[in-house]
Amino acid sequence: MRTTIRSIVTAPMILVLALVMVAPVLAAPSVIVAPGSPELTEARDRALELENKIEQLRGERISLEERISVTNQRIFRQQEVLQLARGDLDVAREAYRQRIIRMYKTRIVDPLAILLSAESISDLYARAVMLSRISQRDHVAYKDAAIATAEAEYQAAYLDDLKLQDVELRQIQANSVRELQSALAEQTLLVEKLTEEALKDLVTLQTSIKTTRQQWIDSSVPFSGEVTMTVATVDRYPDRTYTVPAHQPKRYRSLGRIETMVCSWYGNEFNGRPTASGQIFNEEDLTCASKTLPFGTTLALSRGDKRIIVIVTDRGPFIAGRDLDLSKAAARHLGFSGVEPVEVEFVEAVR
Repeated sequence: MRTTIRSIVTAPMILVLALVMVAPVLAAPSVIVAPGSPELTEARDRALELENKIEQLRGERISLEERISVTNQRIFRQQEVLQLARGDLDVAREAYRQRIIRMYKTRIVDPLAILLSAESISDLYARAVMLSRISQRDHVAYKDAAIATAEAEYQAAYLDDLKLQDVELRQIQANSVRELQSALAEQTLLVEKLTEEALKDLVTLQTSIKTTRQQWIDSSVPFSGEVTMTVATVDRYPDRTYTVPAHQPKRYRSLGRIETMVCSWYGNEFNGRPTASGQIFNEEDLTCASKTLPFGTTLALSRGDKRIIVIVTDRGPFIAGRDLDLSKAAARHLGFSGVEPVEVEFVEAVR
């Protein structure tokens, strides 16, 4: 009887436990996302968006690495210049100190007394010439020491600015690398969700980006001296001409967008280095760097009666308050060598 009762009680309990164990499986079937669903479309669009962002961040990293490398070269050279300036300062100071000592030992402490103690007119003249020469030497020594001091202080201040710029560039680079790593991680997760068709779209975009980069590399201007320049026109200004490289189009149309931008320039040590677009930088070409404008953007720049047309090929400047970094030749054609506001008009070539 006990056995029968136990069997009657135990059987339902086993059934209940079995249902409890199986229930989650029955209640949560695997989610199957249909092709063309909003989730997959969103994942594909986001993956393509990330690919463009990744390419932009990689280009920015290239530009930052080049600028950090050049800044480090400048810091190294500036340290050498500073050491030389300080060495010249020490020499001038020591020479001046020794001259003061010699004057004291020879008791040249009262020039007026020396002149008044002259025994004749010729003696007076000789003493006056002697004092004049001593005074002149003292003046030259003092002037040399002052120049050396000012030079050393300037080099020290410029070196500090370069070091600060290097720190800022490295911080920007670190942020860019973190953003790149985050974008790559997100894209990796999205790729696992993509359909075969979406993956083909991603591969097509990657191939297109690679082809475009190669085209930029192939379009690099050879380093054979100065780049030949000619004139171009913009449709809305029939009475104006713009300086443009001979290998660029000669006719442009205005897009109706005009801004004033703060422009600096770069060249020298950057010459021959890769830009963010992939093109090799030629300081004699008319190009520029922008933090945000797409590569290939064409800009008509005006400063007074000087006008040129440049193409965006690089990323930068990374110094706060500046909008464009012009090539050395572009700044030269606009007539400045520092940092200047420039009128910028967006244009496109008329093919």
